[in-house]
Amino acid sequence: MVEGEPRLIADREVGLVARATERLDRGHLRGRIFLPSGGLLPEQYRIELTTGGATYEASGPDMFEALVNLRRQVEPFGWLVALQGSRLDTYPSGIARDMGGGLRVYVLRAGRAALFDDLVATLDDAEPDQLATVDEQRAYWRAWYTGGT
Repeated sequence: MVEGEPRLIADREVGLVARATERLDRGHLRGRIFLPSGGLLPEQYRIELTTGGATYEASGPDMFEALVNLRRQVEPFGWLVALQGSRLDTYPSGIARDMGGGLRVYVLRAGRAALFDDLVATLDDAEPDQLATVDEQRAYWRAWYTGGT
């Protein structure tokens, strides 16, 4: 690997789930996700999603934020990205972002603090009924954080 070139984290198929107004459709569209880390800045993470002839690209200071930025691009078309980092009840801690590059998120359980055993890989597959939009996920995290869940 040449210095300054991105380091490939993953290059694999990922599910996209159609979201109807009030429900998740069970149909899946498979996209190809390409996740090099690195870029112009060593702290920059990049993610690409190719599906149906379209390519979406996003970046961020950690992988979770890069995924959030990608999700914001496909959500207006009614798609949710079927990854653990897109679940309603997952969110990274500050340490997971700063020290771990946002590659792991906590599964948030109502009424209790997140534990080490609650960590899952941000880019692992998730079930369609676990998914949410970025705004729904953030609202859930805020409610959990303030003790409202």
